[in-house]
Amino acid sequence: MAELDKLVKDFINGNKDSFDLIYEQTKQSVYLSIYAIIKDHCAVDDIMQDTYLKAIDAITSYKIGTNFKAWISRIARNNAINYYNKESKCETIEVEDFDNRFSSNNSTPLIDSALEILEGTQKDIFIYRIVLGYKFKDIAKVLDMNLKTAHFQYKKAIDKIKEQI
Repeated sequence: MAELDKLVKDFINGNKDSFDLIYEQTKQSVYLSIYAIIKDHCAVDDIMQDTYLKAIDAITSYKIGTNFKAWISRIARNNAINYYNKESKCETIEVEDFDNRFSSNNSTPLIDSALEILEGTQKDIFIYRIVLGYKFKDIAKVLDMNLKTAHFQYKKAIDKIKEQI
């Protein structure tokens, strides 16, 4: 994370080449955050581009020392939800309604089995923790929930997986 923060500082200070490295280190998290909601590869590419443009515009609001991947993943998730709401016309969908739509491109048979068992917030937390390697405080930030709730839901998810497998 310190390396990513250094790249962000460099970018803020005018080194535009740092963006390429920032992109390389965050593209998987951003992609999965969007694809979990949209499930359309063409639309994901457009939303990723929009996410990075918004991140560039707001990069000075990022607090160095926090988790940049979580920060940009949250922007991506919000963009995906906005896109989905626009595409479904008048029907407005809340964040909670996306909980059962999470999947991953980095799957193994065990992860696939776990994803079939889990649903809702537990599935989201499992993906962010196991597949993307996020810390609980970052998961809580991305999913806009209390840290203790993230821990509790993760424990419930693991218990559910153990019970089923």
